[in-house]
Amino acid sequence: MKSRDIIYMIYNEIEQSVTSSGIEFREFINCLPVEPKHILLLASGYLGGDYHPELRLDYVRNEHLNDLYKENVYSYGDFCWVDFDEIGSLDQLEPHEKAELLYLGHYKQPLGNPFFEKLDNRFVYLAHDDGWFNRVFFKDINQSINMLRHLIPHKLTAYRRHVPPLSMDTGEQLMLLARDGILIELSRIIKARNSVEIPFTIIGQNMDFDDVYNNMERHKTKAKAEYWLVHCKNEWVIRMQKCGKE
Repeated sequence: MKSRDIIYMIYNEIEQSVTSSGIEFREFINCLPVEPKHILLLASGYLGGDYHPELRLDYVRNEHLNDLYKENVYSYGDFCWVDFDEIGSLDQLEPHEKAELLYLGHYKQPLGNPFFEKLDNRFVYLAHDDGWFNRVFFKDINQSINMLRHLIPHKLTAYRRHVPPLSMDTGEQLMLLARDGILIELSRIIKARNSVEIPFTIIGQNMDFDDVYNNMERHKTKAKAEYWLVHCKNEWVIRMQKCGKE
C-alpha cells in the first residue's frame, strides 16, 4: 500500500481550510476548475521563477506555470505559495502585508486574514513534503468542493476506471463529513462492471499524520460506521453500506 492510495482530510469550516495527506500539488492543480493566474512562492526550492527584489521572494508568471507543475515539489521539503492576479500588485504591498506573507511561508499558518486584497488571491497553499502534509485555504469554499469533486475521478485513473466528477451535492456532503476527519481508502476499492465503491471512515481530527498512516486499523476500529462512496447507475452517492452489484 502506498500513501497515495490513502487520503486523510480535515475540513475546517470556520477558516475555510482543508488539511490533508494524500493530495499532491499536481493533483490539486489538475482538479481546480480554473488554474492560478500567477504564483508567489513563499517557500520552495524552485529555480525557474522571477525574483522580486523588494519582497525577496520568487514568483512564477502564468506563461511559465507549466514548468512549475512538472517539478518534483516534494523534494523541496517546504512548498508554500499564494496565487495573485497582477504582477504590479507585488510592488504595492505594505510592510505589514509582506510580513504576513513571510509568516505564512515560515510557520504555515496565517498571522491574520490569509487573503490579500491587493493580490486578490483565491488560495493559500502550505505544504511540507508535498502530498504528506498540505493545508490549503480557499477564499471561496465552493472551490474546495469542486477540487474534491474532481479529485476522486482523477485518483481512479490509476485504477483504470474513468468516471465523472461527483455531483455538487455529493461533494458538499463528503466535505462536511471531513469536518471530523475522513480516511478514504482507495487501496480497498471494489470494482464491478457497472459500479465503483470506495470505503471511507470518519476517524476524528488528528494532525499527527504518521500516527494516522501507521495506525489506521486502530483508528478505524473506534469509528461508529464505515461509509462508501459509490458510483452506480451513472451517479455518485454516499452510503453506509455497499450497493449491490449489477
